[in-house]
Amino acid sequence: MEQHNESYQNNEGNIYSEEKFLYTGTQVYYYEVCHRKLWLYSHHLEMEKASDRVALGSLLHETSYPRLKKHEVLIDSLIKVDILEESGKVLEVKYSNKMIEASRLQVLYYLYYLKHKGFDGLVGELRFPRQKRKEDVILTKEKEMEVEAALEDITQLIGLPSPPVVEWSGMCRSCAYVEFCWG
Repeated sequence: MEQHNESYQNNEGNIYSEEKFLYTGTQVYYYEVCHRKLWLYSHHLEMEKASDRVALGSLLHETSYPRLKKHEVLIDSLIKVDILEESGKVLEVKYSNKMIEASRLQVLYYLYYLKHKGFDGLVGELRFPRQKRKEDVILTKEKEMEVEAALEDITQLIGLPSPPVVEWSGMCRSCAYVEFCWG
């Protein structure tokens, strides 16, 4: 993965390093779910294309909330926001709320990224259409530090010469990488 180490000044005059913005929302999500999955995905072993569960999630994205204007907004060829409302709300649609912490971290990363691009004050929202549930996600100073720590960990994990060791857990059963890890 090519590393950039340029510094920029956003609209608020804050200097930030482009180096911390090398990761997609999927990578941030996988960091919280499974470090091995993050490593494999980041090294271009993408098993999701053959996953029925991922296909269901994609279908849910396409068919949920048809009245909202924008679906899957790609920003800087790096982060893909499911829906960006004109009100400034960043929506992320999830198939299930089972990985709620990973989903929250992903939305927090989007808000953090956008803040450093000069879009401060945005609010995130997780939506779980199957459960008819939604949850606001707010980027506080504490949450910013959490995102920064995750980004540092992601850099270290991806830089490992081989995938991290993983222990079996219940979520392995439905993972697209189950055959790779346990087959």
